[in-house]
Amino acid sequence: MLVYKVFYIILLAFHGAASSHDSDSTAQSPSTTACVNACADLRDEFGSRLHHPGNGNFNVWDGKQQEVQSACRVEPSTAEDVSKILAALVHHWCPFAVKSGGHAQNADDSVSVGGVTIDLNLINHIEVAQDQQTVDVGSGSTIYDIYHSLEVFNLTAIGARVADVGIGGFALGGGISNLAPKYGLAVDNILQYEVCLETSGAEHFVPLPLYLTYQIRQIVLPNATIVYVNENQHPDLYFALRGGMNNFGIVTQFTMGAFHQPKGLISQTDKIFSLTQKDAVTDEAFQLTTAWKNDTDMAFYYFFSYNSIADHFVLAFSEIYTQPILEPAPFEGLRQIPYESKTARIERMSTLSLEAASRTPSGNRNLFATVAYYPSARMDRHIMEIIEEEIEPVRKMAGFLSNVMFQPLYENVVRAGRERGGNALGIEAKGPLTVCILSATWSSRQDDDAVSSFVQRWIQRANSATTQAGVHHDWIYMSTTPIISKIRFQDMGNTTRKA
Repeated sequence: MLVYKVFYIILLAFHGAASSHDSDSTAQSPSTTACVNACADLRDEFGSRLHHPGNGNFNVWDGKQQEVQSACRVEPSTAEDVSKILAALVHHWCPFAVKSGGHAQNADDSVSVGGVTIDLNLINHIEVAQDQQTVDVGSGSTIYDIYHSLEVFNLTAIGARVADVGIGGFALGGGISNLAPKYGLAVDNILQYEVCLETSGAEHFVPLPLYLTYQIRQIVLPNATIVYVNENQHPDLYFALRGGMNNFGIVTQFTMGAFHQPKGLISQTDKIFSLTQKDAVTDEAFQLTTAWKNDTDMAFYYFFSYNSIADHFVLAFSEIYTQPILEPAPFEGLRQIPYESKTARIERMSTLSLEAASRTPSGNRNLFATVAYYPSARMDRHIMEIIEEEIEPVRKMAGFLSNVMFQPLYENVVRAGRERGGNALGIEAKGPLTVCILSATWSSRQDDDAVSSFVQRWIQRANSATTQAGVHHDWIYMSTTPIISKIRFQDMGNTTRKA
């Protein structure tokens, strides 16, 4: 169904996909002599795992990234490989990007423009600890790999909803998931990092792109230094990595908390409602966000989606329950609202993630934007009105799809971060929040400016509306922030760590 194809594009915003990239790439920036020399050195070391544009299979999701041409791409298989790569890049002073799953929306995010792309896809091991309390995950693993591997042990981990999202990008800016109401965000379930960093004899770590998540066991420093980062070792870096975006190092292995989930089974019910039920649905979403916040098995998201083929909007709702119960109590009120169609199933998380991935084809161009506010059914409806009005100039362009998705961020999520000593996200709230995400997807480069203007107008109006209504919250979910947004550092929240 098209509405779900439209909607699942926005799910990618929460998680950090794929199409042929190396062939027919369009250079956006010439490779510097420094990077050409770096690639020559890396070829001597890595041989067939060093790829120049036009050879090798390389998959990324967004069309803007598919157009990017790097000087070369290299595939490390160990932290030691990453260390060697980083040493060469620092020696030649060559810019680079790091790819985990390749779901980023902007050029240079995970494919370097004219520099070197470090593709972590070969660092994809998944090893469950003997006591089954933790799992070691290579930073090139995908969400499906993790779910599928853990289901054999009747376990799961906090992951995204879309199968081919990389674990690195998912947790880089937070990591919201179906399990977040119970366990918190991904960054607050990270126990240790294996990291590669650059210190070069300096007193402080030199910031570098970072891909991380969960008990990240290993991070590589740019001077070829591999360190283990946790609450006791390098605690300041541990704090910074948990939500610090791509600034501190390259994480090569994460040790994640593993949670009991028999066969990975959860309940998911997807419904399409008539727009005449908009008031009833938004009112019920408010009740689920506020009155049912203590049932931590419950999660949901709903969206207002523009269907370009039918040229109208659709209202859809996904009910999630992390126990294998098809009609759990929290959604009784929603069951009283007439719907147009319904799909209900108890299914493995790995299978559900594949369903989501099938609805998000690669090759399109994408932008996301976000606003957070205290729960308000009236504001949800106003946000819908804003997209209806602002979409007019772009609704007829080729391949255009857009929607707004609403998802709760419960107090337990904020509390989980605080109980772990805080994180770099800096979320402070006096109650649950609604995280609203706008997604836009289109097909032609010539429409980039028009879509960017549309997204910028929505950001401005959404922020203005929530502020005027007295429900605005300053926190910005950075994984869904477009380059066109002018973000102040303090907008991320108070990220200062108290001694």
